[in-house]
Amino acid sequence: MSSLDSTLDAHELAGEQGQLLDLLEKLQYAQLENVKLPQIVVVGDQSAGKSSVLEAITGIPFPREAGACTRFATEIRLRRSAESSITMSIIPDRNRPSSEQEQLLDFGRLISSHSPFDLTVMGAAELIAPKGMAGRFAARDILVVEKKGPDMPLLTLVDLPGLVRNPNKDQSLEDIRIIEALSDRYMRSPRTIILAVVGGNSDYVQAPVLTKARHFDPNGTRTVGVLTKPDLTDSIGLEEKFIELVKNNDRRNNFRLGWYVLLNPGPRSEGEPWPSAEQRRSTEREFFSKGKWSSLPACMCGASALKQRLSLQLQQHIGRHVNALRRQIQQALDDCDDELRSLGTAKSTPEEMRLELIELFYASNELVVPAAHGFYKNPPNKNFFRVTADPKGTPAQNLRARSAEENDRFSARIRADGRKFKLSASDGSSVADTKSESSYSKSEYARLEVSRLLHQIRGSEFPLDSTPRAVYMLFQSHSEPWPRLAKEHKDNVGAVCNDFLREVINYIWPQRMREPLRLHFLDTQMKALMNQADQELKHLMQDLHLEVQPYDPEYQERLVAWKSKAAEIGTSYTEAEEILEKMLIFYELSAKTFIRNVITQVVERHLLQGMYGIFNPAEVMAMSSQVVESIAAENQETRDRRNSLTAQRKAIEEAKDVCTSLAMRKELREQADEYGELADVTTDEDEPQSPANQPSRSSSTPRRRPLPTSTPNVAEGTRGNAIPKATSNYPPQLPAKISNEVTDARGNPITEATIHGPPQLPMSVPPVPSRQLQIAESNYGQSDGSHSNRSKSQTNHETDQDENVFTPPSTSSVLSGSPTARPHPPVKKSTSSFRKIFK
Repeated sequence: MSSLDSTLDAHELAGEQGQLLDLLEKLQYAQLENVKLPQIVVVGDQSAGKSSVLEAITGIPFPREAGACTRFATEIRLRRSAESSITMSIIPDRNRPSSEQEQLLDFGRLISSHSPFDLTVMGAAELIAPKGMAGRFAARDILVVEKKGPDMPLLTLVDLPGLVRNPNKDQSLEDIRIIEALSDRYMRSPRTIILAVVGGNSDYVQAPVLTKARHFDPNGTRTVGVLTKPDLTDSIGLEEKFIELVKNNDRRNNFRLGWYVLLNPGPRSEGEPWPSAEQRRSTEREFFSKGKWSSLPACMCGASALKQRLSLQLQQHIGRHVNALRRQIQQALDDCDDELRSLGTAKSTPEEMRLELIELFYASNELVVPAAHGFYKNPPNKNFFRVTADPKGTPAQNLRARSAEENDRFSARIRADGRKFKLSASDGSSVADTKSESSYSKSEYARLEVSRLLHQIRGSEFPLDSTPRAVYMLFQSHSEPWPRLAKEHKDNVGAVCNDFLREVINYIWPQRMREPLRLHFLDTQMKALMNQADQELKHLMQDLHLEVQPYDPEYQERLVAWKSKAAEIGTSYTEAEEILEKMLIFYELSAKTFIRNVITQVVERHLLQGMYGIFNPAEVMAMSSQVVESIAAENQETRDRRNSLTAQRKAIEEAKDVCTSLAMRKELREQADEYGELADVTTDEDEPQSPANQPSRSSSTPRRRPLPTSTPNVAEGTRGNAIPKATSNYPPQLPAKISNEVTDARGNPITEATIHGPPQLPMSVPPVPSRQLQIAESNYGQSDGSHSNRSKSQTNHETDQDENVFTPPSTSSVLSGSPTARPHPPVKKSTSSFRKIFK
């Protein structure tokens, strides 16, 4: 059994670990924009040695020629299999035209002697983003390289184009901007583990990758640092500085997941084969066994330690986010189903199309009936009508309620704005001569307007006899705004009906049919209904000119009351004032009738009742075949989109099955619950998590205090280890289990626990003055008394909440030189807990 198999218990864990990574693959092929994948992204400067890091991890000799495979994202998948193989494929950007997607999907290669790896990569690069193409770095296609073998770690990496500081002959300023945007898109997601590669051939202070890592991961909780070319640090006089960096002693670049150091293979001459993995390990073993670099722990040197760390870290990362992924996958599946439903099913003959239209008419009518009646009950398996109040107002689906609102508004407008002059009839209790809003009083209006009219319409009647037409003529003038208000009301209700129909067709009808349906059918139907309503309204307008006396007893009662009141108070009135009062009483009674007639005979009879017949299936039978095809036929774009969605839905369903299986595992569910807050901090993943908008801890959450400046070397370099505090209630530590088959860069055995935290560093602790000792103890609260009241569960909870966060030992133990002054090995509990998930 290989050393890697020994470390990860491959025979027991490979199936479940493979399931986790299989979930990533299925989600990747589904190309879901709203689902951010847990992944490891390799980022670094163009000259940092990313290709060498990938080669060391994967054993794949990536070409180093400029622009070979760094114009787009490259996903490298390492999987276990009895047979060794390397295959290459392309996941096309779904925004590409369908023909281009098909061309990229057809690209699939099995690497062999007949198709060398470097030539195949170059061919894929030219297919995705030809070198002469403008904006070639903007491609969102993904090149997938999958390597299988009996000793492969279970790991998936995403390699991004190298960051460039200055434009050159291969990359313009625009290319640099696009590369920056691509890196930002991957790094800003809280579900991304950043593998920041820094080269030892230049000062890391100028490295853009560290600036980006600090920006997108300010707390350093999801960044793994990798230093390459350590043999070149001495030549630029920065060897000590780089050693302090990888020991996590640089506070600006302190990564809780730790730093690792890899020695790149030397330059190869033309035709010289790539060094084997054993040759690389031998070279690294020799380098790290001498000089200043020999002070580093063996578990942070070489590619083997990095591979093991990344493999397990990715699996833990996926486990923590599995519940959030499950919810987002379900949402993506629902969205895909909705869009497929909106596209409808493919029909090829006019008969099939006609049958489909009949089914859609039936389904639409099922929504029209409850909406027009006003009981808003959803048909089976539909959720068209809301069951809660809409804060924005009455929804367009509630046709009867929207129409009632318009009727109320119309009634109020007739009463408020239907008078030409703001004059009202007396209520019988007063004949006071009040001023109106039009600056006319009733007596002034009677004297100036009514008297003039009576004088001008005299006929053959005897003196002192009034003409009977005077009241009708005054009424027709006073009700002049009615036709305009009634027409506006009819148009408003017509708009309400159109809004309702739009909601119906958007809910029921395939997207491709909506516009043709409006053009060839609905517009004609609604125009016919509006014409009928308009004709009815014209009849009502003509009726206003009919001189029909009121037969309502209220008219006589109100007129008698007005005259009686005038007699009681001894007030006389002129003929003009009497005719004006008759007209105003007649106006108010007629307004009630007019409002009811417009609502009943125009709105109700022709518009609302007309809704019942719009989606009558018999209408489909009367359509010509040409109209049927115009509505139901689909174009090539629709067929391509349906095929794409069908394939995407299949991938989503497969991912859902895998995710559900994982989420239901008891141990994994417990782990997801433990990191529930972390798993749900993905609601706005397109925004960078800067320190200003980092989620704050609650007051009840245990906090870690920063190291005081008086004791900078207590354990600064091993901050990533989850080291227990020196308390009496902490569980006793178990010695790490040693696997004799796993060796580090120096050939020493690696403990299983080392893959769960950053490496441990030997420390030389200088004496601390007594005054500084008091300050340190005050700041930390590390004495036994400070922990005596804390329960064991609290201590464990704190350790679980801040996994891989270093907790310094008590200062007194550091000064006494006791064994506790040395860093403890990482807690075994973390390893066994995750191991139990996959058993």
